[in-house]
Amino acid sequence: MIQSIEKVNAVLIRFLQLIYLNFLWIVVTVLGLGIFTIGPATYAMSSIFRRWIRSKDQFPLTKTYFAYFKENYKESVFMSWIYIVAGGILTVDLMYVSNWYLRVLLFIICFFYVISLIYIFPIMAHYSWQGYAIKIKMAFLFGFAQLQYTAVYILFIGITYWFIGQFLPGIFTFVGSSFLIFASTWTALQVFRILEAESIKDVEHKTIIKRAKEKIDEKRKIFKVRS
Repeated sequence: MIQSIEKVNAVLIRFLQLIYLNFLWIVVTVLGLGIFTIGPATYAMSSIFRRWIRSKDQFPLTKTYFAYFKENYKESVFMSWIYIVAGGILTVDLMYVSNWYLRVLLFIICFFYVISLIYIFPIMAHYSWQGYAIKIKMAFLFGFAQLQYTAVYILFIGITYWFIGQFLPGIFTFVGSSFLIFASTWTALQVFRILEAESIKDVEHKTIIKRAKEKIDEKRKIFKVRS
């Protein structure tokens, strides 16, 4: 009974923290007029969610949020500008392009864009790669490498937010951004874990083969000496 109460209490605390982080994200984004803070605000939230998912340690939420906000500010701002500009161009093109073939091409490009957008901030929070190009490239590759996870995420978010918009629109005010970023971070971490595990297996497999070849060569040398 007590354990059940503790679990319910932990879930409620997490939900309240989601509300608080959503509030922080909105305030920080608005104060920076969007274009100057939406990237760092999203990066900070994704970094906190990554920490929640990977460990159970307790930490001060506000202090940690702003520490992450400052940690990668410049890169987060420029990265958000890249995606804002790209998204704006795609939106305008979809509004004014009437050619059917071009519209199909634009929808395909939009699909690539959405996949990259899902993974870009979790990648920035998880990996220490240098350069914008490599992170954008890996956001595409991760999204396509485990396309089933990406598709489930898009479907889940689409259905969830449609349902909320139809029946509980007020919830968007409380967890509209934080839940979206939490879901993308959780999905991305599952993909990272799978791909990292596969990479380790490949490395171990290659090492075993290399070691086996070395053993064979050693035996051949011994046989030649004896003969």
